[in-house]
Amino acid sequence: MRPRPRILLSLAALLLPLLACTSDDAIPVSSNYDPLVRFPAEARYVWDDAANTLPDDPAIDRAGTDTLLKDVADEAFAARGYRVSRGPNADFRLSYQYVVHTYIGPDVSRSMGSLSLMLSDHASGRRVWMGFGRAEIHLGLSPEERRARLSDAMTRMLEKFPPSQRPPE
Repeated sequence: MRPRPRILLSLAALLLPLLACTSDDAIPVSSNYDPLVRFPAEARYVWDDAANTLPDDPAIDRAGTDTLLKDVADEAFAARGYRVSRGPNADFRLSYQYVVHTYIGPDVSRSMGSLSLMLSDHASGRRVWMGFGRAEIHLGLSPEERRARLSDAMTRMLEKFPPSQRPPE
């Protein structure tokens, strides 16, 4: 006996909202930029390690977190024509701030991580672009899952990067 198409459509209509609600763990992201700055299609940047900040918490692997953040950011920016400069000639400086807030309550406790990426003009030091993301920290994730989650967030954060100087049509 073959199922009727009408029954299958009704079943699909009922299941679709449920599936959409269960798998969305995307990190909310946003970005902003200085509209008076010209962003070339390709550019070079250096990491401003003096401006990078990580939580001062022994539970956090500072070296591993720094490496993960830089690697994922380098990949995301490279996909948009911006590459790390190994020499002195860079157009921009890139830095990050990573902060963890832990909330302990009677029923629920959780830790939230906030990441800010700042791109500054190399010559003037003026910030020209910033990206933000904030999400709950899940300790049970494997390193691959953590990297994939961060990579997805940075890809979406940089979705419209470099910013267009053209007015919307």
